[in-house]
Amino acid sequence: MFADLVLFNGKIVTVDAKESIAEAVAVKFGKIVAVGTNGEIRELVCRETEVVDLRGRTVIPGLIDSHCHMISTGMRSMDTIDLSEEAGVKSIGDIKAKIAEKARSTPKGELILGGKEDDYKLLERRHPTRWELDEATSDHPVVISTVGGHFSVANSKAFEMACVTKDTPDPVGGMFERDPKTGELTGGLHERARELVQVGLGVGEPTRESAAENVKRILMANASAGLTCVYDSVHGSEVRAVLDLKNRGELPIRVRMDVSIDLFPELNKVGISQGLGDGWVKICGLKAYFDGAISARTAYVSEPYLNRPDFYGVMATTKELARKSILEAYEAGYRISAHANGDVAIGMYLDIMEEAQTRHPRPDPRNRIIHCTVVNPELVGRIKSLNMLPTIFGAYPYYHGDKLIPAFGERRLEWMFAARSFLDAGVKVAAHSDHSASPFPPLMGIHALVNRTTKAGKPIGQSQKVSLMEALKLYTINAAAHSFDEDSLGSIEVGKCADMVVLGKDLLSVPSEAIIDTPIDMTIVSGKIAFERER
Repeated sequence: MFADLVLFNGKIVTVDAKESIAEAVAVKFGKIVAVGTNGEIRELVCRETEVVDLRGRTVIPGLIDSHCHMISTGMRSMDTIDLSEEAGVKSIGDIKAKIAEKARSTPKGELILGGKEDDYKLLERRHPTRWELDEATSDHPVVISTVGGHFSVANSKAFEMACVTKDTPDPVGGMFERDPKTGELTGGLHERARELVQVGLGVGEPTRESAAENVKRILMANASAGLTCVYDSVHGSEVRAVLDLKNRGELPIRVRMDVSIDLFPELNKVGISQGLGDGWVKICGLKAYFDGAISARTAYVSEPYLNRPDFYGVMATTKELARKSILEAYEAGYRISAHANGDVAIGMYLDIMEEAQTRHPRPDPRNRIIHCTVVNPELVGRIKSLNMLPTIFGAYPYYHGDKLIPAFGERRLEWMFAARSFLDAGVKVAAHSDHSASPFPPLMGIHALVNRTTKAGKPIGQSQKVSLMEALKLYTINAAAHSFDEDSLGSIEVGKCADMVVLGKDLLSVPSEAIIDTPIDMTIVSGKIAFERER
């Protein structure tokens, strides 16, 4: 047997059980057929074999983002104004200027959307109000979403067209921000309040063709960052965009999906459950929501926020509603993943899952806690005893850390993004970007988990630091286990899919502060080059 592809003369970081390092690897029909020395692998080379001389470069397993919103972000990327710091937005004035520019080319009455706004990175250190958005345009409804995605701001025209007034009550699992003296809406929309306004505005979907093309664009960008698989949270139209790409043979990387639990009745009716799919696209379970966002400082916690003494966060549901929907789905055999950030929300979810597993026990449930941010020793112990799988924010200590310090304080930050505590407890924790809530390059997440310093260089929860190899596992073999893929993904071993990343520097020996700057030279998916850096 001869190989289709051989990588040799390198440092192959296999991430197998022994953390073996090899010199070369051979691939046949998209699978790894040999890992070993240069001499051993050279025996598998023939005239037709594609041979890559690594010239000493390091190869790691393909990186996996274990929770994100790549598909929805990609679908709307061309229709949404980028209001991030990276797009040059540094003040509310910049936000207004970008909206006004869009308004000049948009027919009156048509919706204008903005995304990735981050109050802490604005000169004013706050979100704009509805009236400030009105100054950009009063002829268009405007809704801008924050970087964490759980909080939005609408202008007056949006409220008017959605038929929302100061007399509109807060929806269950949501909240309108109001002037404390007058009760007037100030523009802020939390959780279900966002949905209420969006439904009122009749926010539509992009065309099928543009959705697929936009998703392809972001997945190609993912490949350039070393991602070979993303585990996404999706609704119906997002599933279709992914399948359209797969059926056309244009899917750059693998996709795993949790479908909104709101779609459980429809899925159950036609028998669609976890495991449906193949090595490229697969449904893994259902996704539920419990509380707000860490980046927005709205996670539901037991102690008030230090910079808002009477504020404990926002719930996106009630325990009764969550219990009903989760127990019903669990009885029908579905695996559950749930967004739970604050310790109160996490505890609530664990209560429900303990009941679910007692009523309907399974040998290997792998129910997930998405984010699982603010924890304590008791919660870690419960997560271990219930065999739950937490996936934590990777990049957040670095990317959002500076705004979290004044909100949570040093003591609580020692129990946030708790990679060290989970690993020490024997919990198979993974890490994720939650993109667009943070940038998707996984090396930023690995950098943050190893260094536990903010973008400004401040220490943040240093007791939760992990080693480079431990952090790498959170984006490889541990992440693969979250989608029941540990036998095919997550390490460079014979029989597994040939998903690998060639690095421009040796990740195992670069100074820890330089992890984030390690170049991605090549990304290989199923034995094919999905990305190659121009050199």
